Amino acid sequence: MEADGIKNPVAEAFRAIRPNNPLSKLDDSDRKFLWASLMMYAEAATRRRKRDAVLDGLERLSRIVAAAAKAAEKLELEVFRGPFSEQLRTLIVGYEDLPIRFKRLTKELEQALDSTGKPGHKRRTLATGFLIQASEFVRLKTNQPHDGYLVELFQVIEKNSLSKKMCDDTIRKKREYLKKHNPLAYSRALKAARSRCNMPLA
Repeated sequence: MEADGIKNPVAEAFRAIRPNNPLSKLDDSDRKFLWASLMMYAEAATRRRKRDAVLDGLERLSRIVAAAAKAAEKLELEVFRGPFSEQLRTLIVGYEDLPIRFKRLTKELEQALDSTGKPGHKRRTLATGFLIQASEFVRLKTNQPHDGYLVELFQVIEKNSLSKKMCDDTIRKKREYLKKHNPLAYSRALKAARSRCNMPLA
């Protein structure tokens, strides 16, 4: 329901889609979840002039860890196995396992940080996750991959270049890309949709 004089953007969006759109049959709670997912996608996918402290921090950490991984490789090849390893023996004795431990640490850090996207792609991964979450939610609720109808709703919500370029094939390609390049982020998006539908988190 809409309060007196206060517009309800969710209700307005669903009133604007065609009557034969199966999403029009969703209840109010499901409509709000789907609307919020698409709005989060639009926010994350749109480049802002204002810097994002969280994403910037994650990007910086990813670059540091990537540099550390390369340093660990060089440390092993040039110090512990390099041409001067014998001359440096008295200094490096007791630290022989350092490159291995260092590489193990950087690998674990990379796995944790890359779940939010590879360096330089974190915003894209975050945005795609919200879109796949919405797509999967629609599939679970309607028992059909109605990405075309989801696009119609998105184009009602966001009237900009981002929505104009979107089609059902866009969502399919983004789903395939995320599943291949960041399975953890992909799995997280599916779990969010399944959780909303009160389904087992398989």
